[in-house]
Amino acid sequence: MMNAHSTLYCVKCAQPSLVNQGQKAYRCHSCDFVYFHNVAAAVSAVVVCNGQMLLVERAQQPSEGKLDFPGGFVDYDESNEQALKRELLEELQLPIGHMQYLFSYPNSYLYKDVLYSTLDSFFEIHLSTKPALVLQQEEVSRYLWLDVSNVDSNQLAFVSGQHAMAAYLRNNE
Repeated sequence: MMNAHSTLYCVKCAQPSLVNQGQKAYRCHSCDFVYFHNVAAAVSAVVVCNGQMLLVERAQQPSEGKLDFPGGFVDYDESNEQALKRELLEELQLPIGHMQYLFSYPNSYLYKDVLYSTLDSFFEIHLSTKPALVLQQEEVSRYLWLDVSNVDSNQLAFVSGQHAMAAYLRNNE
């Protein structure tokens, strides 16, 4: 999130001459380079086992200490599905097979004073038994299995997750 007095440096010529040119474009007045601050792709898992849903507690900002769906950002040259498999392995040591795309929602992600617009895709994963999970402590401080019918979408860290939870609960009444 930049204020009106922020000085932005061009990534091409390193001059303090990058100026906002609309919702997502920045143009350098020195070298005419244009930077587009595009939407970032993120993925989340709605993991369900025997009527309970897996949620994690965030170990860092933004929204440290709040509940979230496990997941993360999509890396270069990854599909959403590949990213979700990687994230679940990294954060929880949870290998997964089949997943079903549910829906996507836009979100805002404030990280170190930069507001990123994201598109968060949600996938459902059904497990027959609860696995032993090993947490990546830098990302996840704990996990919880909650009864699906008792999950309050307002407890979730991000607006996209709140919308996803509400839609999931509506679709599974």
